[in-house]
Amino acid sequence: MGTRNLTVVKDNTGTTRVAQYGQWDGYPSYSGVKALDFLRDKALVENLRNRLTLVEFIDDQEGEAIWEAFDHDDNDPAKYDLEYPGLTRNTGIDILLAVAGATETIKMIDNSDFRNDDLFCEGIYEVDFSTNKFITTYADKVVEYDLETLPSDEEYLAQWEVQQVAS
Repeated sequence: MGTRNLTVVKDNTGTTRVAQYGQWDGYPSYSGVKALDFLRDKALVENLRNRLTLVEFIDDQEGEAIWEAFDHDDNDPAKYDLEYPGLTRNTGIDILLAVAGATETIKMIDNSDFRNDDLFCEGIYEVDFSTNKFITTYADKVVEYDLETLPSDEEYLAQWEVQQVAS
């Protein structure tokens, strides 16, 4: 489902190192739960923290040049997504895995400003190593958890349940 979102990772100094626009599945029951699953794996979290320096923000013009120069394969449309996970809207929350597993530079457009788009930005999933927090912004609500005391999926999802008013 097209639920536009933003995945953000800040390093130990609070500098934004990842600001990935995602076109799909930006609701907490998908992107939030996937982020929690990732964050519960301490080895993955440490890899993410250590590999943030491999992310290189580029401008739109360089991104378009990479797209134009890419050898597109009609038989394998996901080839570009795999080779350039930071330059495709299809990666979404999986950018956490891409950076954690990186062995070389990941080019990315800095989509930080998308967080200010009240109409189209439906969810923000942020890992902030400077505060040791996982922060979710969804449906005009912000919830944050310490990375050392993450909630269960059920506890997390309960934050967005609609409270019924007794009649």
